[in-house]
Amino acid sequence: MKKYASFGYMNAQMVRLHKAILADKLSAIGITYGQIGFIMQALRNPGRNQDELSHVLSVDKAATARALAKLVKLGFLIREENPENRREKLVYPTEKAEEIKEDLHQALQAANELMMSGLDESEKVFLMKMLKRMIDTGRESLGMSSVWDIL
Repeated sequence: MKKYASFGYMNAQMVRLHKAILADKLSAIGITYGQIGFIMQALRNPGRNQDELSHVLSVDKAATARALAKLVKLGFLIREENPENRREKLVYPTEKAEEIKEDLHQALQAANELMMSGLDESEKVFLMKMLKRMIDTGRESLGMSSVWDIL
């Protein structure tokens, strides 16, 4: 397979283009591309612990801790000690996160629609099915469990 047609190259290009499409909107909101998942997960699942966030987002624990610390400092999230396990930190969205929720959702939806606008509906369904299968295969090969039931 030629370099320009490799999966890794194509995937990296998709991520970079998605990031570029969202850049202006994210800048206006005051967050980075890498922080989206943490905010969205806190909004969808308030009180999820840091380990669960690492698992769902496929990010190592140290990177999760750094991202959360930055988002706490920016005022988008708060971390509270779990009363049932004092070593655990539970993550919650702040009012500031709630205020950007709709703008962030719309920006993500618009970027997704733009990226897939050249596909017909059956191609979109097929693409998503294949991406899910590839994610499952990658996670399984790393000894990670599926995330689809807890997203």
